Amino acid sequence: MRFTEKVLKDPVHDEIVVDDPWIWDLINTAAVQRLRRIRQLGTSYLTFHGAEHSRFTHSLGVYETMRRVLAAFKRQSGWPENPREQKLALAAALLHDVGHGPFSHTFETVYPIHHEEWTRRILVEDAEMAAVLAEVDSDFASDLIGILGKRGNYRTVEQLITSQLDVDRMDYLLRDALHTGVNYGRFELGRLIRSLVLADGDVLLRESGIHTAEQYILARYFMYTQVYLHPVTIGSDVLVGNILRRAGELWEAGELQQTPSFLQALFLDQGDVSVEEYLAIDESTLLYAFRVFAGVKDPVLSDLACRFLNRRLFAPIVRAEPSPEEWAALRTAARAMGFHPEYYISGRYAAVSAYVYRGSGIPVLLTDGTKSELSRESRLVRSLIPDKEYRLFLPKEMVEGDHPMVERVQSILYGTGRSQPL
Repeated sequence: MRFTEKVLKDPVHDEIVVDDPWIWDLINTAAVQRLRRIRQLGTSYLTFHGAEHSRFTHSLGVYETMRRVLAAFKRQSGWPENPREQKLALAAALLHDVGHGPFSHTFETVYPIHHEEWTRRILVEDAEMAAVLAEVDSDFASDLIGILGKRGNYRTVEQLITSQLDVDRMDYLLRDALHTGVNYGRFELGRLIRSLVLADGDVLLRESGIHTAEQYILARYFMYTQVYLHPVTIGSDVLVGNILRRAGELWEAGELQQTPSFLQALFLDQGDVSVEEYLAIDESTLLYAFRVFAGVKDPVLSDLACRFLNRRLFAPIVRAEPSPEEWAALRTAARAMGFHPEYYISGRYAAVSAYVYRGSGIPVLLTDGTKSELSRESRLVRSLIPDKEYRLFLPKEMVEGDHPMVERVQSILYGTGRSQPL
C-alpha cells in the first residue's frame, strides 16, 4: 500500500510533517507510544495545572524541529548529502527520550540507571524497535546510540541533538512555556533556525542572529528559575522520591504484599530488570501503585501516597542549609509531631547555570569569517551568572497550625517564629 504523507496538528509548530514511512513506523512502535503516558514536566502539573503534555508530544516536536533545521541546511549547503545520515538525525531527535521513566528525572533520583542507559537498551533489546531500525542496515542502531552518547562519529548531528543550541531545547522551551501558561519561555524559532550555519562540520550561529540567541538564552534562564526549579514542583519531586524509597524498603522487608506483580520491577536491582519490564512502567502504572500504597498498613507509606494523590504537598522553605544542630532539632521536633524524619524532612539545592560557555558555549560565525563565542559578543549573555538557593521541605503542619511544637519549629527555621513558608 502506497504511503501517504502524514501531517499532524501541533500547538507549537502548527504542523508536524512525516513524509517517510520508516519514520511513521518508528512513531508507532510501542516504546514510542508509551511516551504518551509520561508527562514531559513530571510533577509540574501539580504547580502549573496545564502542564499535562507528554514526552510523546515533545519527541514529535523535536523531530519536527530537526526536520526544519535539516531542510534549512540542505538549502544552504547541501548537507546532509547522505539519506542515511538524515535518517540518523531524524531518528535521534524522535528517540532521544524513549528511555525516560515515570516522573522522569525524579525517578532517576531513586533508581541508579538513568534514562540514557535505558534508551540505549531499548534501541537494541526491544524486538519491535530493533527490527524497525535494522530495516536501514545492521549498523544503524549502533550509530544511533553513538550519536546519543556523543562518540564523535557524526559530529554535526550530535551538536544538533545535544549542545547549548540544540533541537531538544528549542522544542521543550516553547512547548513547556505554552502548557504552563508563561510568556517568558518563548522565542522566535524560525528566525533562530535561519540564523544557524554549518562551517567545517560544526553548527554555528551567524553574527546577525545574536539577538535571537539572546532571546533564546533568556527564555531558558527564566524557564529554569520560574518553572523547572519552582519550589512547589521540587517539593512534589521530593515526595515522589520518598514514596518510592519507603515502598522499596517495605518490599525488601517482605511487608508490601499488595504490590501487583508488574510493579515489582520498581524494587529489583535495575540491572536485573528487562526492557520489557521497564517499558511496562509508566505514570499510569505508578499512579496506580500510589493508590495501592495509600491503603497499606504502614502509616508512613500510606500517608505519603495520600499526600501526593490529594496534593497535600510539603512546604518549601528557602533558607540557608541547616547546621547539624538545627537538623537534630528539626528531627526531634518531627518525631514529637508524629513524623518519621527520614521521610518528612528533606533539603535540596536548586542551581541555575545561566549560560555555560567553557567548552560548550555557542560558537558564532562573524561577518569577517572568523569564529567567536556568544558570551564574548553579547553583553547580555555575559551578565547572566550562575545562581543557587537551598530549599528545605517538610509538612505544612510542622510550620503552621495549633500543635505546641509549631512555634519551636518556626524558631529553628526563621529565628522569629513569625515568617511563613513560600
